[in-house]
Amino acid sequence: MGLSDDILYIGVLIGSMLAGNLVRKVPLTLENSQLNPRKWASTFLGILFAYIVSGNHIAHIFLLILINALLYKFSPPKKCQTLSFVASFAYLFVFRLSDRLYLPIPPAHTNAIIMILTLKLVGLAFEIQDSLDSATGKYALNPSILDVFHYGLCHAGLVTGPYYKFKTWAGMYSDPWNPAVTGKNEGAIFSALHMRAKNVPYYVVAFLLSGYLFPMSVVSTEEWQANSSFIWKVFYMMPIFFNFRMRMYAGFCLSECVCIAAGLGAYPTVAKPKPGQGPSEPEKLENLTELELKNVNFECVHNIDEWGADFVPTMREALKCWNMTVQHWLVVVVYKRFPIKSLRTAAVMLMSSVWHGVYSGYYLSLGSVPLCLIVEDLWVRKIRARLSDAGKQRFDWVSWFVRMRWFDYLGMAFLLLRVDSTMKYWWDVCFIGHLSLPILYAIGYVLVMAIKKSEKPRTASEQHEDSGKSTKKSD
Repeated sequence: MGLSDDILYIGVLIGSMLAGNLVRKVPLTLENSQLNPRKWASTFLGILFAYIVSGNHIAHIFLLILINALLYKFSPPKKCQTLSFVASFAYLFVFRLSDRLYLPIPPAHTNAIIMILTLKLVGLAFEIQDSLDSATGKYALNPSILDVFHYGLCHAGLVTGPYYKFKTWAGMYSDPWNPAVTGKNEGAIFSALHMRAKNVPYYVVAFLLSGYLFPMSVVSTEEWQANSSFIWKVFYMMPIFFNFRMRMYAGFCLSECVCIAAGLGAYPTVAKPKPGQGPSEPEKLENLTELELKNVNFECVHNIDEWGADFVPTMREALKCWNMTVQHWLVVVVYKRFPIKSLRTAAVMLMSSVWHGVYSGYYLSLGSVPLCLIVEDLWVRKIRARLSDAGKQRFDWVSWFVRMRWFDYLGMAFLLLRVDSTMKYWWDVCFIGHLSLPILYAIGYVLVMAIKKSEKPRTASEQHEDSGKSTKKSD
């Protein structure tokens, strides 16, 4: 996406956030009517924002929701989640191949809407299946077709997420602890908004400045490739990935603010809510005290930990700081259900690549992550664990530097997208990221073997020999 797309993207997010404050003023009920005016207001705004960025391509959004709503109602219950998964990702795949199928090419922002909508609709199918009461054989969750449309078209999180469950969405209109429902304790909403929005101006300025000084567009030009040295190309990956991070940080923070402004994702702190999941200790939602009802947070829609993404020492930790609500979906739908345990991480990375798009750069980038984790785990589990506290601190600084360079390197594939462009750049930097993996693994393996040898228990004869030597010395 170009700068004009980014401006539209930020504009829609800010507009959605401001609209959220207005939506909260709409009453939840009307006298002598089952209609929920606030729910309809949110859906209307969702349709409006979707049309602004998609135009007539909004039909894709309606069609995907309709397909899944019909599957929930008429497919065999035990096959519902599988059919929803296959149908939604098949539609996503066809949608992205519109140009090759001679269909009208949809805007990039429509792709973003379809991406998050796919997760929500597939996630809802699994929510329905998981709500089965084994004792009665009935499903506790049975949404109407209309509510599926309301959920899919809710203005909060429509364009760029975060992912949230159907139950979380429904709670925006009914949870007794939610400030948007009670009309009380709205200070919790404004406080959360301030916490997530306060750094956005800095991210935007850093994004614009880094993009001006180190434009991504020059990387693919023959002149830049011919005139740039190996060192410069290795260095250039750092500001490029910095620019990408600032863009994502600004977008993720604003998308969280859209949800917070609408009151979406509010849960009592005592229930320990987690991103995407909601309360991790739901039993504590019963019999809440007055103080516990007031002490709410929006961790459920927390999608990016910027500090962690930039400064945690390992790649494994850093990955958990990115797109955290989507990671919850990947864990629940893919990781925990994949039958081969040893391949679960690879399956998650493959699924993440498929979800991101059809470009080969996504597969080259995310497909390399498990290789990095293998090397990192060797060093962290076998070597760091044996170091002193001071040694661990020095290790963490070196580990942070290495994993950031891995991110820089793999980020080029994620941004260049095409296999030829990616391979050309990696060739110019001598595949330094991939080359470092066998070298670091070999060094780590040798160190581990040396450590194990030094820690090997001595035999009885060796102990007897040592005692004999000490006796002679005393004589």
